[in-house]
Amino acid sequence: MTDAQKLITVQTLIKDGSGYMPSDKTLNTYIQMAGDEILAWMYHMVGGVPSGVTKVPSQYEGIQIYAVVVGWTHAGAEGQGLSIENGVHRDFRYSDMLDYIHNNVMPFSRVGAIT
Repeated sequence: MTDAQKLITVQTLIKDGSGYMPSDKTLNTYIQMAGDEILAWMYHMVGGVPSGVTKVPSQYEGIQIYAVVVGWTHAGAEGQGLSIENGVHRDFRYSDMLDYIHNNVMPFSRVGAIT
């Protein structure tokens, strides 16, 4: 899936009927942050992300998209990141995105000494 396809998918999923939509730049930043966190989480038990690995594996692209959606749509509840009730604005909560990734991405591990 291309970055443009990911952006369109996120925009479709967070559309709330109020007409408010965060900028493409904002959403692309969140998509990139989610991708970076997925890679960091996948490889955190084996010494970090290998050099040359920069793309989220295809099996985790849906997790990347939904992590952004979860971070976006959970904002404005009790833990208020930002909320404007009748105008429906919401804001992003990074911790919700991280929790979603950590609960849905399986980290690599290895047995034995790392050399």
